[in-house]
Amino acid sequence: MNEFHINSPLLQAAIWGGTGCYQWIRGYTNADVDNSGRALIEYFTCRLFSIHRAPGYEPHYSGGFNLSYRVRFGEISQCEYEEAYEEFEQLYQFTQKELRESGLAVDGKITLNRSLRSFETDEILPQILDGANEVEFPSNVITSFADDGCLYCYNSWMSIVREVPIELVVLHFDCLFHPSYTCASNLHGGESEVWVVEKNIFGYTKLDVGCFKYNLIPDEDRRKAERKKGSFSYNKVAEHKEGSLLSSQMLDCVILPCKGNKLIEFLIDREKKKNEELVQGYGRYE
Repeated sequence: MNEFHINSPLLQAAIWGGTGCYQWIRGYTNADVDNSGRALIEYFTCRLFSIHRAPGYEPHYSGGFNLSYRVRFGEISQCEYEEAYEEFEQLYQFTQKELRESGLAVDGKITLNRSLRSFETDEILPQILDGANEVEFPSNVITSFADDGCLYCYNSWMSIVREVPIELVVLHFDCLFHPSYTCASNLHGGESEVWVVEKNIFGYTKLDVGCFKYNLIPDEDRRKAERKKGSFSYNKVAEHKEGSLLSSQMLDCVILPCKGNKLIEFLIDREKKKNEELVQGYGRYE
């Protein structure tokens, strides 16, 4: 496939790691210790896909860095952000064109794999042991996958193999030019980096249980999962398709604050009887 050449220094910093004024940005592919590269890439992705996470479901990594993020990212001008975003959008469109013309996609989807980390398996395994047909687990706006078919990398005991619509692929390692001066020397000829978007506003991905591959469950992981079986998992908000618990369609499901208070229930019943008597009395004079 053809390769996209990035010109924006800020976008280069977000992906590969920065130099000069952007030296503090480690880069997504370069360890990215403080997630500054990820933060930028996910900011651009949210703009591109109009993703607005619900309150409380912001990316899990950002909580401990909010103050330092404000100080450092506040030093970047709006013009620099706009320049980087415009090129990020061009990168996405370029990637889409290359994937469609490469023949990698079947019915508009490509097969990708990911070796899972503990914060993911801690949520996934209890649901599998519970016999769930579909499993949900926390996800950032961007998640790294690969297309090399390798499972259980990075000391992981569980992997995902899934079909991903190509429109959700922001970057494919074969479509991006790798500058020689960057530290991330293992992207080409090493990791098969593919970035996939999760648009869910509650920050979770839901997949068929058959997508999760493993051979042996570690004893400690099994014990933790057994304790969590049947408990609240990452997100369970999709129960009420017609509306929220406070919408007019769902009021019958709401437990009112007065329920369980005998005095209030007595007073409500008394007022209801008075109203019924008034209505009946009015009917006699019609």
